[in-house]
Amino acid sequence: MRQTTKIEIVFVTLTLVILFGTVAYHNLEGWSYVDSFYFTGVTMTTIGYGDLHPTTDLSKIFTVFFAFGGVSIMLFTLSLFATNYFERRERKLGILLEKRFLDDMKKSFSRKEVKKRSRKIVEGSRL
Repeated sequence: MRQTTKIEIVFVTLTLVILFGTVAYHNLEGWSYVDSFYFTGVTMTTIGYGDLHPTTDLSKIFTVFFAFGGVSIMLFTLSLFATNYFERRERKLGILLEKRFLDDMKKSFSRKEVKKRSRKIVEGSRL
């Protein structure tokens, strides 16, 4: 599977999980959508400021399972972005080094350089 397809799938999944958490906390706790979104983000990134917290037993149980799933998806997303970044960087560096190597090879095998080396080899063989 192509890297861009993976990123698209993970991004859509992450968005759906955030929306699911936001709606769930809005319904379970009665918080506004902004507070629910905020708590979802704080939970999924493991920040946990503590200014909002679940108060009902059902929302506490939901939070435990949501945290396991949400944190896992968040970490996978970050690792995929990091992998993509470093692979692109490595590819660019490889292309740059390859171009530099080819330029050096062209310079070392220019017509004048080959004639000079040939002359030195011929002159050296007379000794």
